[in-house]
Amino acid sequence: MAIPLSLWQTLSALVIDGVFDRFPRLKWGAIELGASWLPSLMHFLDSGVAAFGKEERLQKLSGKPSEILRRQFRATPYPHEDARWIIENSGEEMAMFSSDFPHVEGGRNPLKRFNDSLAGVSEAARRRFFRDNFIDLMGKGLDPALHDLPELRAA
Repeated sequence: MAIPLSLWQTLSALVIDGVFDRFPRLKWGAIELGASWLPSLMHFLDSGVAAFGKEERLQKLSGKPSEILRRQFRATPYPHEDARWIIENSGEEMAMFSSDFPHVEGGRNPLKRFNDSLAGVSEAARRRFFRDNFIDLMGKGLDPALHDLPELRAA
């Protein structure tokens, strides 16, 4: 139950202290930590900035914390999580596929579970989830033979 707590603290510091703004090409991913917590974190950070917006660091941010996270952060839901709900409440650019198959948390058929969970989302959102968000996260660190999205310019 406590998996996201240290992650929330780390991401909050990266956003509020302006690390993502100072390094706009930096991409950061939370892998094998689930993602159901992501929409709440985004909302909490936006609410905090709204409540304490006169604080100097917050005034210097390039946008709302949720916008900064959409630009530079990616997370992988567990197969048992509702990927559609996560995408609808955080953004199509946030979630990406992963599986720890054959370990128990990877499930017996993670592709089926994710496909079932994504029923009704657009084909573009599915492509982002299964492919494009990973390419964006990896940027130039991805083998050039696998990087067929030149418009994505990560560090």
